Amino acid sequence: MERNQKVEDYMKIICRFRENGSVRGAFIARELGVSKPTVSIALKGMEAAGYLILNPDRTIELTEKGEKIGNDVIKRNEAISGLLTDLGVDKKTADEDACVMEHGISDESLRAIVELRQFLRVVRASSSFEKKDD
Repeated sequence: MERNQKVEDYMKIICRFRENGSVRGAFIARELGVSKPTVSIALKGMEAAGYLILNPDRTIELTEKGEKIGNDVIKRNEAISGLLTDLGVDKKTADEDACVMEHGISDESLRAIVELRQFLRVVRASSSFEKKDD
């Protein structure tokens, strides 16, 4: 199984759920709105590809490879969603759009988005500082 949008979505969800404890396929099914058998089949393919480990107690652990993918997708998602909200897009729309855009963005474009967000923070901070002095 090659890395694709489905693999990235699963890794992102596993990384996020893991913060609150053990992760199980049922959590993923509920989050993605798909059946448990669909998740089970996908997880077995991802285990065979080396992205995760399915434990006998039905919990899921990410391998180093899966962990990297999940964290990369979360980073892309947060940068894109953050920029959109910084530009005035409502959070719900920004989050939905970021979920689509996170899969196709290049590292170069991601760096540019991160740098633009930092620049905007500096400009806003200096603007609010100047207003206080007036």
